[in-house]
Amino acid sequence: MKNVLENILKEALVSLEQKGEELPEIRVVYPPTEDMGDYSTSLALVLAKKIGENPMELADKLKSKILIPSTWDKSDYFEKIEVAPPGHLNFYLKKSFLQNKITEINKKKEKFGDLEKKKEKIMVEYSQPNTHKEFHIGHLRNVFIGSALVEVLRKAKYDVVAANYIGDTGSHIAKCLWGIQKFHAGENLDDVKNKAEFLGKTYSQAVQAIKENPDFEKEFKDLQNKFDQNDVELQALWKKTKQWSLDEFQSIYEMLGTHFDVYFFESEEELAGKKMLPELVEKKIAEESQGAIVANLEKYGLGVLVLVRKDGSALYGLKDIPLAVKKFKDFGINTSIYIIDIRQNLCFNQLFKILKLYGFQEKMVHIGYEVVALKGGESMSSRKGNIITAKDLITEVNQKVKDKFPDSSDSLDIALGALKFSMLKYSASRKIEFDIEESITLEGATGPYVQYAHARICSIIRKAEETITKKQDTRNINLELLTQDKELSLIKELNKFPELVEEISKSYEVHKLPYFAIKLADKFHSFYADCRVIDEENPELTQARLYLVNAVKIVLAETLRLIGVNAPEKM
Repeated sequence: MKNVLENILKEALVSLEQKGEELPEIRVVYPPTEDMGDYSTSLALVLAKKIGENPMELADKLKSKILIPSTWDKSDYFEKIEVAPPGHLNFYLKKSFLQNKITEINKKKEKFGDLEKKKEKIMVEYSQPNTHKEFHIGHLRNVFIGSALVEVLRKAKYDVVAANYIGDTGSHIAKCLWGIQKFHAGENLDDVKNKAEFLGKTYSQAVQAIKENPDFEKEFKDLQNKFDQNDVELQALWKKTKQWSLDEFQSIYEMLGTHFDVYFFESEEELAGKKMLPELVEKKIAEESQGAIVANLEKYGLGVLVLVRKDGSALYGLKDIPLAVKKFKDFGINTSIYIIDIRQNLCFNQLFKILKLYGFQEKMVHIGYEVVALKGGESMSSRKGNIITAKDLITEVNQKVKDKFPDSSDSLDIALGALKFSMLKYSASRKIEFDIEESITLEGATGPYVQYAHARICSIIRKAEETITKKQDTRNINLELLTQDKELSLIKELNKFPELVEEISKSYEVHKLPYFAIKLADKFHSFYADCRVIDEENPELTQARLYLVNAVKIVLAETLRLIGVNAPEKM
């Protein structure tokens, strides 16, 4: 509907003899309260300031042009259009339009909100864990954002490739391998029970030991050089322990319901980066500096990015350059999205500038997200060994759910819903203090609250199974009976869902999904408190309200699916 209105307003502007190149940006928004209309625009205010006219008078002119019969029929959509001070145009949807929306939702089911097929192909790279380190709470936020964005883009009908870039090389690998040989020599590694935990603790142990003993620094460097020279024994240990990490990652992805279409590995991109390095030097994008190879971007206000240290070891920047090119060349994408820690903003600005200097002009976007900590906890660090692992956190939340909802058929679904909602409901740029107790309550902006709304709807439908059946002739449902304010307000919220999908597919702000789900659940509970759904003395109204309730169930379940949360039938 926002697109319809924007086109209508554009046509009205043209009819006012406003030239195309002078047209201001046309923005249609939801008013702060429903008594101010269903849609609103301040177009007259913007244009009046530009051309020096009275905004109220200009709003009246726009309204008169909208009311002139044209390529659209106002009566299909709007009951009235009002001019409001200081120059707003407010649009009120017709009851019949809203009532028909219920039929549309029940007909399309989970496909309601699907947009038109797009030609663009988008790759979303997310998760990017490092092997030989444990998968922690911060990784969870990355996965939740990436998974939700992939699902929204697919619903918006983009061709989407979900990608994961595994950090399987670098100094942290060498430190972990050194720690294994230093502190666990002679042990049968196959007997290690929790292999991921073993690697994480060994890495932290190695970092601490090297920090405290200068002699260990030399031992570590010697091992790192041997590893870089493809020492057979170290390569075998690396491959063995790397697989431990990959197996752990996969088990977590399966638990979270996350799937990737393609995996990239740093170890492979490092080779490509070293191969590309002479060309970067020849084009004067990279240069030698004190024995290292760097990209000096100071004249662009982006500092200096070290690509290769003076000891010959390649850093992430050198690996990211060929990978960026590969994505477009091998997968035919139009846009490459990176979901990575917000602290890497400078690094990505440097990467994008290097690629432009290289002559690579494709569309690349970095979505940065802030850190996550438990409420009252200190910041985490793999080096310090104080990380909160993903599995430990999920286990703890799951146990809390079991205690709170003992009759639940699947506590893990509720636990994961609580986690995903708690991390997704904040803008990516906002730091999170995760509160376990708060995340599992049935009150407020939580996953269980929304899941409970879905379960409650399922209970209503079960109780009314004699009234609403699969064989029901929906043509006989009289939706014109749905005229109460709470009914119409609920339908208006449902009507926003396709617009939400389109908005997020452009802005990538997936935190708007949980807010929509929470508001829809709020409106459903408010409707249910005031409107009796099953009324044996009024079967016609009962049918209409059950049809509305089923529409809410469809949209709520689909919103939860986009977030990656199960919609339970019982809680």
